[in-house]
Amino acid sequence: MTDMKKLHKQARELLHAASKIYDYRRDLTSSGDLDRLNTLNADLKAVLADKTAGDEACRGAMEPLHAHLKKIGGKIYPKTFFSDNIEVILVAAIVVIGIRSFFFQPFIIPTNSMYPTYSGMKERIYSAEEAPSTPRKVFNFLTQGARHHNLMATVSGELSLQMARTQGNDRIAFYRAVKGRKWFGLLPAQFKEYTFFVGDTPHSLRVPAEFQMDQVIDGLSAGGDLRRIASLDPRLERWATGRQIEAGESILSFDIRLGDALFVDRLTYHFRKPKVGDPFVFRTDQILDAVGEATNDYTPKYYIKRLAGKEGETLEIKDHALLVDGQPRDEVAAFERNAAQEGEYVGYKNVGKLAVGATMKVPEDTFVALGDNSANSADSRYWGYVPQESVIGRAIFIYYPFTKRWGPSE
Repeated sequence: MTDMKKLHKQARELLHAASKIYDYRRDLTSSGDLDRLNTLNADLKAVLADKTAGDEACRGAMEPLHAHLKKIGGKIYPKTFFSDNIEVILVAAIVVIGIRSFFFQPFIIPTNSMYPTYSGMKERIYSAEEAPSTPRKVFNFLTQGARHHNLMATVSGELSLQMARTQGNDRIAFYRAVKGRKWFGLLPAQFKEYTFFVGDTPHSLRVPAEFQMDQVIDGLSAGGDLRRIASLDPRLERWATGRQIEAGESILSFDIRLGDALFVDRLTYHFRKPKVGDPFVFRTDQILDAVGEATNDYTPKYYIKRLAGKEGETLEIKDHALLVDGQPRDEVAAFERNAAQEGEYVGYKNVGKLAVGATMKVPEDTFVALGDNSANSADSRYWGYVPQESVIGRAIFIYYPFTKRWGPSE
């Protein structure tokens, strides 16, 4: 009896495959083959309906149908993993896309404009004695998304680096913007390429375009000031660090830790307007010219900032505090912590549209977006207001990496 049930189950699966092929391939199949398919289908159904039919009758009806399906089934029959699971794969993809589009979108913070509430890419610098072991690198990657970078000297000599002069005559480490690939070569990406010299031999290092190398480079000098040793053109110079490097020694050894990965609630703002104090995500497409002029980057991006002002309000910054209509803003802790310069909160800075004595009157259907790390944030002070239609949603939960910030978003 068990064998008969198994055979009948196989017969029903064969009929299901036949129905699928008829629906999916009838426009590619001749009328003669379709007629043959219908006849063999009817024969097998009749055998299954006949309670007196035995195993031989069932197999006798299944075999010619199986042979005919192989002939006309294309990639649908015989079954492969892909053909057997394509519907499941497509449904799963549609569900994932639907969730991402309408409910919860994952988002990784690349910069530190919202630090210390959220962290972007951060460095962990190692001395030669502290260099992490392979197991430690694996552990750091799994728990913090940290990728290790180690630049080794191929020759001996004094370490120097290329520096550039900004329009304001500040000195910064020079880098070239280069294109490359990430995630094992699967995705295109932008990188910064820095050049360091040991003696006169160049050594190049690439880091993600969003990563700030300032802290890493600041630690290169041997406890003293840099000294200029060559002018390469009006803006590009070489500066010596005073540090002697031996061949085979590490020039730089550091981790780049992944920025906080969080979920963005895309649903709630369809039913209510964003609230002051919300950590909100928006697209820069509609304000691209203003953002590009302020940042020199005209690529459309997602930004995450603190919603600091809504329509009708007048904002100003005074003594590191954000004021609304003359009163300190206090809806969330980040406003108060910045006003008090508490811990790593540096206080709001008077620049751009909120320079000393300046105010911003928020127009209808727009918002003011400010970073919690006011000293290192390209925000509404530089490029103006965020249109309501550019808003994507509210940050609600940090799911990775596993740090003290893991959990509901502030």
